Amino acid sequence: MKKTTGLLMNGSARQAGVTFYTRGGKTVIRSSHSKQPERRSQKQFDVRMRTKHNASLWTMLKATGEVHFYGEGNAYSRFRALAFPLQAVYTSKGDHASFLMNGIPVSEGSLPTIKQHLGTVNGKPALVTDLKKGELTAGETLLLFDATQKMEGNNDLPCCRFNVREVKVKEMTATKDGLALVDDEFADEMKGWALVRVMRQMNRNITAQSSTQTIVTRCNLWERYTTPEAMKASLETYGGIKEK
Repeated sequence: MKKTTGLLMNGSARQAGVTFYTRGGKTVIRSSHSKQPERRSQKQFDVRMRTKHNASLWTMLKATGEVHFYGEGNAYSRFRALAFPLQAVYTSKGDHASFLMNGIPVSEGSLPTIKQHLGTVNGKPALVTDLKKGELTAGETLLLFDATQKMEGNNDLPCCRFNVREVKVKEMTATKDGLALVDDEFADEMKGWALVRVMRQMNRNITAQSSTQTIVTRCNLWERYTTPEAMKASLETYGGIKEK
C-alpha cells in the first residue's frame, strides 16, 4: 500500500494563503500573503493611463510596417519614452482606445528634424515645413505619416489609425518658409500628419536612419477624456484610488 503524506492538495492552499516547496528533502510551508499594502495614488493612476494609451498607439503605428526608431534600446522602448509626456487620457478598464493628438512620436533618429506646422499656402490648406529643395542627401526619402481619429465598434471606441506613403519633392510647393504639401485634406480636423526623412539601409557602410518627428493635428477629441468626470468614470472601473 502506497504511503501518503499528510498534506492534502485539493486546491485550497492558495485560498488559505500558503505556498509550499521542497528543500533538502523536506516540504516547507509558509504564508504567501504580502505585507505590503496596495497603493494606487492619483499619480500612479495617471502613469497607468499613459502606459495603457501609449501601448494602444504603438499597436496602431506598428501596423503600418514602417517602424523608424533608432535610439538606444528597442523601438518600442524608444516610442514609450518619447510618448510618455503626452497628456493622460482616462478610459474604462478593458478599453484599448487610442487618441489622435499633437506630439505623438512616429520616428526617432539622427537625421535633421523637419519643423512643420499646419497652415495655408495661397489660401489653401497645407502642411508647411522648413525643408529646402535640394536638402535631401543621396539615399534619403520622405515618408508622410497620416493619422485619422475614428470611432469604431459597437461602443464607438476612439481609435487612431495610421497610414504611410512616400512623398516626392516634386509634389511639394516652395514657400518662404520651406517646402509644403498643399491639399484640402490638411483642413481635416480629424486627421494629423508628420513628414519624416528616412535613410533606408543600403549597404554595410550606410545604416538605416530617420529624423525625429511627431504628429501635428487640429484634432481635440482627446480632451473629452481628460476631464474630472472622465477621470472619475475611469477610476470606478479600476476600483478607485487606494492610498493605503
